Amino acid sequence: MIMSRKSEIIAVGNQKGGVGKTSNTVHLAAALGELGKTSLIVDLDGNCGATRGLGVGTDWLGTFELLLGDQEPSDVIVTTDPVEGTDLPKNVELIPARRNLEEFEHEYRRRNKFSDPTNTLSGPLRSLDGRYDFIFLDTAPNASAPTIASYKTADWFILSTEASKLSVDGLNDALTDILAVREAGNPGLRLLGVIMCKVDSRTRMATVYTEKIRKEFEAAGELGAFETLINRATALEAAQSHGKTLFQTEPAHKVTEQYRKLAREVLSRLEAAKAPLADSKLKEAASA
Repeated sequence: MIMSRKSEIIAVGNQKGGVGKTSNTVHLAAALGELGKTSLIVDLDGNCGATRGLGVGTDWLGTFELLLGDQEPSDVIVTTDPVEGTDLPKNVELIPARRNLEEFEHEYRRRNKFSDPTNTLSGPLRSLDGRYDFIFLDTAPNASAPTIASYKTADWFILSTEASKLSVDGLNDALTDILAVREAGNPGLRLLGVIMCKVDSRTRMATVYTEKIRKEFEAAGELGAFETLINRATALEAAQSHGKTLFQTEPAHKVTEQYRKLAREVLSRLEAAKAPLADSKLKEAASA
């Protein structure tokens, strides 16, 4: 069957740990699912955060086998299945990770001495083009081969950060990486925005840092922080410890609603970002 739509491939990350990238990935996918958008999450972190956070065990075949070419994407996708005991958010599916993902580059080079392990993700994901509205790449907080592969494959990048000076200052390094990838083979990679999460609503620091990000990124010609801030919440941590999202455990929670607003903002930014490209193509067609 021929698919008319194109899947938007979005890498989510930051080369600093503990900044909420996995929480943002799974909850953004869940929020988009409520809006009728289908998402595939690809766990590219050997810590298996998205896999565990969605209640999927780490004994499944997944990204390790996919990147090595041992399995086709459709053979390692996990869906909601009462028999298998998986219960994912509505319209969300997963390619899980295991700890052996940390050994991927060594194993790949053992088998393929003259090939680049960072070029192994694009083909499998492009074969899924049109099956989902979104393919989210949950990356590791380091420059591992799967992380670099995600940069080289994605259409868009979402940066995740906390409202702290150390985390915000580290965004410049992440932006430098994105610019480098554009020059190294993925010129179409675009920054969709920065999610400010784990915000303490009792302080003004999130507002200060959000404005700082907005100004600095706009000066670099990039989209800055999203308007929607994600508060710190014990309910979020509790849900993830049970392998669930807030959409499954506390759908009326304040933070759940924040993710709903963030999803609508993401859709709005995508529409606005793609509009000039569509106009350009129309002009090219008219002049041909």
